[in-house]
Amino acid sequence: MRIVVGVLLAAAVGIHCSAPTESPEPSSSPELVAAPRLPQTNAPAEPEPGDLDGTAQKANRTGASMHDFSPLIPESATTEVTSTISDGTGAWYAAGTFEGRIVIGRTALQSRGDKDVFLIKVDRLGRLQWVRAVGSGMAENGPRVTLDDGSANVHVVGITKGSMDCGSGPLPTWSSETFFFCVFGSADGASVSGGVFPTGSP
Repeated sequence: MRIVVGVLLAAAVGIHCSAPTESPEPSSSPELVAAPRLPQTNAPAEPEPGDLDGTAQKANRTGASMHDFSPLIPESATTEVTSTISDGTGAWYAAGTFEGRIVIGRTALQSRGDKDVFLIKVDRLGRLQWVRAVGSGMAENGPRVTLDDGSANVHVVGITKGSMDCGSGPLPTWSSETFFFCVFGSADGASVSGGVFPTGSP
């Protein structure tokens, strides 16, 4: 419930407090990575009114799990997929948390403290497109991934108690736990913007 409220708040206030920055190159040779068994997004469906080819029903589907991404993401007691979504092309995005050092595809991720957040994109064939990690020196929890209307950007929202960094430097902190909101380009995973705002908890 708090995360839903946070997403609505972020949309209402239009948080954009970090400038785009150069991001690491996407993982190379994605064809060498085994394809996860992802839910199908191209199954026939009754089109909605004004959606003659059913595109709207194919987009923004959720339901993949840690098991679906196990060929890409190492399973451990401290690594968890918490949210997934698919776009109209059949590509999938997965967000979750990890601790310590993990390797996704050919990209090594190191948490900055307690739990950090990872975000990945795979194409419709299950080939890894890019990997990103965001976090602070403290724990992040409950990351959820969504897409904007045109699927040009992918959003991750969650809760942190630290100085969150969405990829363009540390964001402001509050005296209590904080909602964070990070935006990335869906094509290459480049950091677009980010923001934080209080949850209202003491």
